[in-house]
Amino acid sequence: MKIGLLQEGEVMPGVSYAQRYEEMIEEVALADQLGFSCWGTSEQHFSPPRFTVAAPEVLYAAVARHTKSIKLRIMCSVLLAWNHPILVAERLFTLDAISGGRAELGTARSNNLTTLAAFGVDPSQTRAQWEDSMAVLVKLFSGEYVEHDGPFWKIPRRQIVPQPLQRPHPPVFVAASSVQSHKNAGEIGIGALTFENYFGFDYLQDCIDAYAEGLSAGRSTFPARTEMAGLYVASSFCAETRAEAASKARDVTLGYFDFILDLYGPLAKNASYEYLDQKIVRLLERRGDMDYLLTETPSVLVGSPDDFVKRLKELTQRGVQEVLLRIDGMPHDDIMRSIELIGREVIPALAPEPEFA
Repeated sequence: MKIGLLQEGEVMPGVSYAQRYEEMIEEVALADQLGFSCWGTSEQHFSPPRFTVAAPEVLYAAVARHTKSIKLRIMCSVLLAWNHPILVAERLFTLDAISGGRAELGTARSNNLTTLAAFGVDPSQTRAQWEDSMAVLVKLFSGEYVEHDGPFWKIPRRQIVPQPLQRPHPPVFVAASSVQSHKNAGEIGIGALTFENYFGFDYLQDCIDAYAEGLSAGRSTFPARTEMAGLYVASSFCAETRAEAASKARDVTLGYFDFILDLYGPLAKNASYEYLDQKIVRLLERRGDMDYLLTETPSVLVGSPDDFVKRLKELTQRGVQEVLLRIDGMPHDDIMRSIELIGREVIPALAPEPEFA
């Protein structure tokens, strides 16, 4: 089981964006020293104070200079009209160069109607745009030259520089919420970053099983396969005791849950997002229910180091290979302490047992 860190620059009252960015850099540097597998941030627009990283590629460059080993995974680049796939690849390859080959790419189609409206994207077209952008990325990851004539992107033959240090290319993932998206990810040979949207452990298992089924086809759209079943934990915090962790993380945990309910309720009415509809309706009655979130959904992991170890071992049994912990929206000192506890008490407890001859 690998443990990664995902942050989105959530600012607290009295904290500037610049200060939060500096704090995140310090937090990632600590995670790097303690053996976290990867760090990343999502691309978000128009959504303060919970999400403030609108230009993640700039922040990644700063983080690269303050870390040595931790993978820098873009989580995720929205492959729609405002993000040309050539620009996505150029930024990724540049990050790979300046980080010594530590860059990874997560992709997504946006789930935010506010963002889609601002950039003029019809929600019913996001899947088609994402698929055409992925087709371009396959070509960009296959050599120095690209040419494409697709339903959305028209690209004359061009040479792409720089080229990545990792050969044939950095690992590729997709943020996946539906069972079908997990199967599709496996079928094309890329990693799946699961966000089960608070739908529960049974739904998570359905997603992981679908991904494994897709992988069994043995195909790869990209030159190299990426086989990784990762889980995004939307609210996470570790403290000395379960009671302390729940008390400190209550506001940010319930606040993020409210955000998801308000975001996905309207989205579920749109074509290609119908799978969300009834599930979101059932969650509405859980608004404000911290006890439910602590025990009934993989999207929340709040507790003591022992609680973390127990949950993560259970997730390993289900086939989850990596968790991405969103530790954000709290005072910097608390976040640093949480990262330290996970690094010193949780990560070592999950290490494989040594083999003796």
